[in-house]
Amino acid sequence: MNQLIWMAVGAGIVLFVEVLYWLYWRYLGTGSIRDYINEDQEPKGKYRIIRKFKTPTQRIALVDYNGEMWIYSNGDVMFSTTVGENVYADMIVHIPMAAARKRKNVLIIGGGGGITTREALRYLDVEKITTVDIDDVMIDFGKNLDALVKFNKGSLNHPKVQTVIEDGRRFVENHSAKWDVIIIDIPEPTDQCPQLSRLFSREFYSLLKERLEPEGAITIACSTVSWMPRYFWSIQATLKKAGFHVLPYHNFVLEDGEDWGFCLATKFPVKPDDLHMLVPTRYLTRERLKDMFHMPFYLANGQNKGEIQTDNNTVLLDIVNESF
Repeated sequence: MNQLIWMAVGAGIVLFVEVLYWLYWRYLGTGSIRDYINEDQEPKGKYRIIRKFKTPTQRIALVDYNGEMWIYSNGDVMFSTTVGENVYADMIVHIPMAAARKRKNVLIIGGGGGITTREALRYLDVEKITTVDIDDVMIDFGKNLDALVKFNKGSLNHPKVQTVIEDGRRFVENHSAKWDVIIIDIPEPTDQCPQLSRLFSREFYSLLKERLEPEGAITIACSTVSWMPRYFWSIQATLKKAGFHVLPYHNFVLEDGEDWGFCLATKFPVKPDDLHMLVPTRYLTRERLKDMFHMPFYLANGQNKGEIQTDNNTVLLDIVNESF
């Protein structure tokens, strides 16, 4: 009997230690889940972390959630193989493609997942797409991770696509080429990655204006405007300061209650009625387009409150810190 009691006690101690170890790993340890997945970004329900690792610029986690792949960077979802990702790609790609009068040469900054590249490849007049990402791991995912390659239809391995592993601003500074369409799909700057501020500054936007063809178009992801409307309007104000005509738009995602913002920037004035989709899209109906360019009161109320971001005045980082 005593032997059975001691065996039970021993098993209990082992189980207790394992639980403590799991709690430490999940919440406190250097390899804890909170180093890779922010609490407010954690999937609702059971999920499995396939892999997690650090690069010089990011903490990355691959997550399997209900058979879908979610890729986290520095705690936030960077992209996924979900329907919502298709909607987002429609918004950020097809609007500038419709606004530009030519689409031969396309530059995508922040396109490691290959999803925006997939959509740009649908245009037959596209001759070359340059997809730039600062992290070789993201490019490798887009080229070789089976679930992602299936989702992006092998876009980063397409003969029209050149992938470049480099800081987006440095790439533009070091190349004198001009592009018909430029898509900037990068996350907001944070204390973990403050150098991203350089890709939202007046100086960088002025450089993009030099690199954009006269009849070209740029679109820039402006994060979730429902959380940070001032962030949205500050990007618009900075683009205007750089000399662009700017058409802001947004898309409310009913499933997660987020309102995503974008800015379309051109060298010539563009009106929403000028935009006609050149390829079939599942989500950009005429009704959706009309709604996207209509600013609800909570957004329109802050339109004149945007601030100018410069290399030395990191307005957007301050807004992010205040909001979160």
